[in-house]
Amino acid sequence: MLIERFSLNPLATNTYVVADSHGDTWIVDPCAVDMSPVIDFVAARGLNVRAIVNTHCHFDHVLGNESIRAHYDAPLWLHRAELPNLHGAPARAQSFLQTTITTRDPDRFLDAGECLSLGDLSFQVLLTPGHSPGGVCLYEANEGVLLSGDTLFAGSVGRWDLPGSDYEQLVVSLRDVLWPLPDATIVYPGHEEDTTISEERMVNPYFRF
Repeated sequence: MLIERFSLNPLATNTYVVADSHGDTWIVDPCAVDMSPVIDFVAARGLNVRAIVNTHCHFDHVLGNESIRAHYDAPLWLHRAELPNLHGAPARAQSFLQTTITTRDPDRFLDAGECLSLGDLSFQVLLTPGHSPGGVCLYEANEGVLLSGDTLFAGSVGRWDLPGSDYEQLVVSLRDVLWPLPDATIVYPGHEEDTTISEERMVNPYFRF
């Protein structure tokens, strides 16, 4: 399994290139208008982009959706509850970053609990609202990997003071969905460095139940 992180915008949002052993690839949360570092990496490795996945649709996670979509003719997947954030992303990108983007509706909606195949990998969609109404994490049990979006960070959690966010929902997502995962699970968050479930149990003040 290959996971490569790219932090490409002023908010230090992470984009992940995720690939199986045969080169089947997802691009998770394209975070910049200029996605050329990701495109160059994919080309250098000879990877085959099969889909774009948004863990959620706050503007900093979708800035590169359409450029990646056009470059690879790849479908876009996200949870239905994220459509308001997706539709509002151009205005917020302009307001916060003075950046012009366009967005189009996804090709497929993700459902809580479903399993998504990426070649020989199988990711379970974990619905984790709180930071965002339709925020999801992607969990690969055999590899012990969690792409956590902005639900869980190293030492912190996603904000709950944004439109559509909800602290009580976030607590439920952390306690009932992520806390039961194995200690050794590697967490790849939407911002900053990776961590583990074990580490977050010990040091994260929001992740103690």
